[in-house]
Amino acid sequence: WPSMFSGIEVIVNRETPYHQDPGASPSVYDLLVSLGQDHQAMLDLPDLGAQLGYPPGTMVYTSGKVLEHGVPSWGDGERIVIA
Repeated sequence: WPSMFSGIEVIVNRETPYHQDPGASPSVYDLLVSLGQDHQAMLDLPDLGAQLGYPPGTMVYTSGKVLEHGVPSWGDGERIVIA
C-alpha cells in the first residue's frame, strides 16, 4: 500500500535496547505506535532525561536519528509496536 514512511517494523514482546536510528533523517519524525494488552511499558529518552508512559494505544512522534531511545522490560502483558 502507499505510505509516506520509508520503512515499517513490527516489534512483538521484545525489549528494545537504547539506540538511535542510523538510517533515519534528522529532519523527519518517526511514528511509534504501542499496541498489545495489559502492559505497563515505558519509552525511555535518556538524552532528555525522560520516561514516558507507553501503554497500548499510545502514539509517539520522535526523531529517532537524533534522540537515543529504548523500551526496557515492561512486566506482564503482550507488547506490540509498529515503528
